[in-house]
Amino acid sequence: MISKYCYLTPVQTLFLKGFAILCIMSHNFFHWVPPVTYENEMHFYPMYFSRFLQDFTWPDAINCLFSFWGFYGVYLFIFLSGYGLTKSFANHHTERNIRFIGRHIAKIYLLFLCSAALYLFIVPKVNYRAVLHVLSLTTNLSPETLFLVCGPWWFFSLIIQLYLLFLFLYKFIQKDISNIVLICFSYLLIALYWMKYCGTGIGLYSNAIGHIPEFSLGIFVAIYEKRLTFLENKTFNAIVFLLSLIVLIIAQLSQYVFIFSFTASVALFLCGYRLIGQTTSHFLIFTGKLSPYLFGFNGFLYRGYFVKSARLGDSAVWDILYWLIWLGINYVFAYTAYKLCCFIHNLRRSS
Repeated sequence: MISKYCYLTPVQTLFLKGFAILCIMSHNFFHWVPPVTYENEMHFYPMYFSRFLQDFTWPDAINCLFSFWGFYGVYLFIFLSGYGLTKSFANHHTERNIRFIGRHIAKIYLLFLCSAALYLFIVPKVNYRAVLHVLSLTTNLSPETLFLVCGPWWFFSLIIQLYLLFLFLYKFIQKDISNIVLICFSYLLIALYWMKYCGTGIGLYSNAIGHIPEFSLGIFVAIYEKRLTFLENKTFNAIVFLLSLIVLIIAQLSQYVFIFSFTASVALFLCGYRLIGQTTSHFLIFTGKLSPYLFGFNGFLYRGYFVKSARLGDSAVWDILYWLIWLGINYVFAYTAYKLCCFIHNLRRSS
């Protein structure tokens, strides 16, 4: 039974989603703008961190910060997905399990289809076979096709994989509070095996198996939050924040610590949010409402034009200006899509 106490309220969840999507979008932009700082995301290369430290100087500091660290917003999204799905599941306990999951997967895939339709409308030269390949949700199975058509779209396949695992993970974690340890230990064994025998060519971290800890942590907190009152303690949050920061930094130097970096980033964001007083920003809450559309659109919505303009320039100030204009365009499209969906939803309810 899910408790009435909320570790994260709906407003706080929107705030964190807004923060996460801004990090992701900024990463997707600056990742291609000089100085190009590569990140340890799908694979681990210690020289990337050395390059980040070399490039992290003014006026390119903002560029490097988002380029190297911004993608960690993805894993905050994964946690929030596990947390939110569990809360929703508790509120729809009379609905059949398969129907519940099917309905949520359908919502994600519909967003994917709408994003693909907008892509086909905006992008002049389109490889339709590649688009169909991406829509099949199989591009994550090979590193050669992972970022096919639109880089950020790999996440759609990942999150649907996790949703398919939700019922099993939910029941397993609900059965015994200690089962979360078994899940994390199983992930550790798989990650170590993958590291030693499968090389860097296999997409462990582009598929569900590589991010079960973050998703399971969200499920775990949602189920047992009434018993996890220490999560509100300032001292606890400060200690976990510092430990997570240390793990995240060492993870850029050691492949054995790297496998903990994704979960550490989630802990860092959540504890950091608690430490700053769980502040609310109307802008980030608004951004959180638009986050599904921003995520679906930002990979192709005139990004190439503004990235190219930034690459041709020689000033970090112009890079930031192009970035802000590009963000503004994405907000306009996302807000339009959001209002259209609200209109259709209200129309269906009134009919």
